[in-house]
Amino acid sequence: MKLLIYIFVLMIILPFSKWELMAQQNDAQISGYVYNPDNEPALYSTVVLLNKDSVLVKGALSQQDGSFVLENVSPGDYIVQIRNIEYQTYTSPASITISTNEQKVLDPIVLSTAINQLGEVVVTANRSFVETRVDRMVLNLGNITNIGGNALEVLERSPGILINRFTKTISMFGKDGVVVMINGKISRMSSDAVVQMLEGMNVANIERIELIHTPPANFDAEGNAGILNIVLKSNLADGFNGTYSINGGRGSNNKYGGGVNFNYRRGMLNLYSGYDRNYDLNPQVFSNYRGVYQDLDFLETETYSNRNHTPTTVQNARIGMDLQLSEKTVLGVLGSFFDRNWYMEAVNTTTISKNGVNESSLSMPNSETNHNRSFSGNINLNHKFSEKHAINMDADIIYYDMNNPSNYAISQADFSGVFVPQYDMKIGKNTPINIGVVMMDYTFQASDKITLETGAKYTLMEFDNNFRIDSMHIGASWTEMQDFTSQSYLNEDIMGYYVSFSAKATSKTEIKGGLRYEYTNTNLGSVIQPDIVDRHYGSWFPSLYITHRISDSQNMNFSYSRRITRPQISQLAPFYIFTDPSTVLTGNSALQPAIVNAVRIDYGFKSWRAAVSYSLEEGSMSWVPVIDHQRNRQLNTIQNLDNVKVLNLSLYMPLKITSWWETTNNLVVNNTETNLNLQGNDIQLRGVNYGFNFASTFKLPEGFVLELTGNYNSPRNWGVISWNATGDIHMGVQKDLGSSWGKLRFNASNLLLTNNWYGTTRQPDNNLMVDLSLQFSERVFMLTWSNTFGSDRVRAARTRQTGASEERQRL
Repeated sequence: MKLLIYIFVLMIILPFSKWELMAQQNDAQISGYVYNPDNEPALYSTVVLLNKDSVLVKGALSQQDGSFVLENVSPGDYIVQIRNIEYQTYTSPASITISTNEQKVLDPIVLSTAINQLGEVVVTANRSFVETRVDRMVLNLGNITNIGGNALEVLERSPGILINRFTKTISMFGKDGVVVMINGKISRMSSDAVVQMLEGMNVANIERIELIHTPPANFDAEGNAGILNIVLKSNLADGFNGTYSINGGRGSNNKYGGGVNFNYRRGMLNLYSGYDRNYDLNPQVFSNYRGVYQDLDFLETETYSNRNHTPTTVQNARIGMDLQLSEKTVLGVLGSFFDRNWYMEAVNTTTISKNGVNESSLSMPNSETNHNRSFSGNINLNHKFSEKHAINMDADIIYYDMNNPSNYAISQADFSGVFVPQYDMKIGKNTPINIGVVMMDYTFQASDKITLETGAKYTLMEFDNNFRIDSMHIGASWTEMQDFTSQSYLNEDIMGYYVSFSAKATSKTEIKGGLRYEYTNTNLGSVIQPDIVDRHYGSWFPSLYITHRISDSQNMNFSYSRRITRPQISQLAPFYIFTDPSTVLTGNSALQPAIVNAVRIDYGFKSWRAAVSYSLEEGSMSWVPVIDHQRNRQLNTIQNLDNVKVLNLSLYMPLKITSWWETTNNLVVNNTETNLNLQGNDIQLRGVNYGFNFASTFKLPEGFVLELTGNYNSPRNWGVISWNATGDIHMGVQKDLGSSWGKLRFNASNLLLTNNWYGTTRQPDNNLMVDLSLQFSERVFMLTWSNTFGSDRVRAARTRQTGASEERQRL
C-alpha cells in the first residue's frame, strides 16, 4: 500500500513541477466568443488552431456562453477555424500572430447559416476523461485505454466512488444510497444485483458514466447519494453501422466475453440493438470471527469459507425502435433482458473455543445458485407542439425473477478429529417481482431566458417471496423447518408530481429550481401474518442549483437537494444465508426509509475543480452484526441508524504535461459522524477518511497509447464496521490497427493485490467483537479487440429515459 501512495505522490509532483516550468516559459493564449446567426452563443462549437501548413496545433470546445480559450500557444502565425454541424465552417481571413506570453482576444465571431447539408465531412473531438458540469461529473470512456474488463472496475477507479465488495453497496462522495441508471433508465434491482450486473457489463460498450451528485426535480427523489448514469454506445444520413468486441484473459482462472451493438436508420425508421456476454471464475475467501462473553467465560467462534469454485455468466441485451411519425412526433419501443447465473461451491470450517481451549470443530461444505433475470418493455411518445412546447409520455412493464437455492452438509469433529456427518439442510428461495410504470413530462419555454417543466408519475410494484428450509438428520427423511419457512407478499404504489424551472438571471448567472412531491403506500405481509408493514406517507423534495460565471476561466456553483432512500425489496423480504450453523445473514421487514438533506458548493478554474459538500441523512441503512451472546449466535442484518453526517471535500486536477502526456488526479476527503442505537446503547463513531486516484496517458509512436492508473481509499467506517484501506495499480496499452482493423488493448489490473476487504468492530459495552474479511483480489491480464462496421455517418439512436428508470434500483 505504501508503494501505491509513493506512485501517486510522484504522479502529482512530477506534473506540477513540469507544468509550472511550462507556465513560466509560455503563458500565451487566444480567446474569444462565437455566436450563431441570431447572435446567440454557438455552444459546443469545435475551435481549432492551425499552423501555416494547415496542421492541427490545438483544439477546444466553446462553452455555454459561446466563449473559448486556446491555452499555452507557442509564438508564431496561426489560422483559427470554427466548425459546427449546424453552420458553415468559419476560417479566419488572415493569419493571427502571437508572441510569448501574449493574451490575445479575438473580435466576436458570427457563424453563417449552412448552405448545404453536411456531406462527407466528419468532425471528431477527443474529450478529456473527466468533464465537470453544474450537477454532475462525466467520465468519457470512449478514448480510454486502460478501462478494465467491466463497468464495476471503472467505477472503483472513478472520482469519489467507493465500492464495498463485502456489503455489495456503492457510495459517492462519502454517502451511501447511490441509484444506478442505464441510458437514463434506473435499474431497480437490489444493490447486490446492481453490483453483479455492473460486474458483467463489458466496458467496451460504454460511452460515458455520469456521476449526478445533485439530481434535478424531474428525477425521482430516490437515492440519497445521487445517481450514476451509464450511457451505452450507439453508433449521421441513412445506413447501418455498429461495433463489436471480444476479450479473453486470465486471473486465478480463465475469463472471456464479447459484445455487439448495431444501429440502422432509413427514412422514418431507426432500429438499434446490443448484446454482451461475459464469463468469470474468481475464487474467494471469506472469514468471520466472533468473540462473546457468557458470564465469566469468553467464547470465540471463527469461520473460514473457501469459495474455490464460483463460475459466473452475465448477459445483457436490448433492442429498440424509433418511428418518426411526423416532424414533431416520435414513437419508440424498447425491450431489455438481463441474466446473471452465479454458482458457488465452498468448504466452510468453524472452530469454537472457550477461554482459549478448543471445544468443537464443524465442517459445512455447501453449494449455492443465485440466478437472477429480468425482462422489461417500454413504449415512449415524444411530441413537440411547437419550438416552445413539448410533451413526453412513457409506459413500462418489468418482470424480475430471483432464484436462490442452496444446500448444506453439516459435520462435527469427534475426539479423534474425524468429521462425522450430523445433518443436511436445503434452502429454497424464489422471488418473482412485477412492476408497472406510467409517467408524463411537459416542457414549456416561457421566454428566451425561462423554461418551465412539470410532470407526474405512477408506479405499482408487487412481489411474492417463497422461502423454505428443510433439514434431514442422518438416517432420517427431509423435514420442513416451519419456523424458518414463509410465503410473503408486498404491494407498493408511489405517486409523484413535480414542477421545475430554469432561468438565466443575468448574462453570468443561471438558476434552476424544482419541487417534487411523492406519496407512498407500502404493504408487506405473509400468509400467516398480514400487514407486517403497512405504511402510508408523503413528502416534499425541493432542489436548487445556481451557477455563476466569474470570468472566462472561473465559475462557481451552488446546489441543494432533499432526497429519499427506500428499503430495497431484497432487504425487506425474509431470507436466510448461513455462513455456519450459528452465523446467518437475513432481511429486516421493519426497515424505514432514509431522508437526506445535502448542500454543495464548487469552484472551477479553467479545467480544475474544487468542491465542498455537507449532508445529513436521517435513518441511514447499514448492515449491522447483532450478537445473541447467551446462545452464541450472530445475525447480520440491515438496520436503520439514527443519522449519518458527512462533510466532503473533493479536488479534481487535470494536467497536460506535453503533447504526449496527460494526467488527471482526484482527491476526496470525508469527515463522517455516525450515530446509532445498538441493543439499547447509544453509539457515536467519528472519523476522517480520504481517497485518491490518478490516470496518466502516454501517446507513443506507431499508434500505441499507454495508460497507468491507480486508486487508494484510506481506512473508514461503514455503519458500525471499521474497514481497512484498499487500493491498487492498473496498467493498459492500446494499439490502433487502422480504420479496417479496429483497436487492440492489453490491460493488467490489480497489480499489487491490495484490493481485499478487512473489517472489524469492537463494542465491549454491547458484547460485540467481530472481524470480517472478503478476499477476492486477483491479478488479471486481459486482451480486448474492438472494431466498427458499416457507415460512419449514421445518426445515433435516441438516448432517452424510460418511465421505469427509478423502479429497477429497488429490485
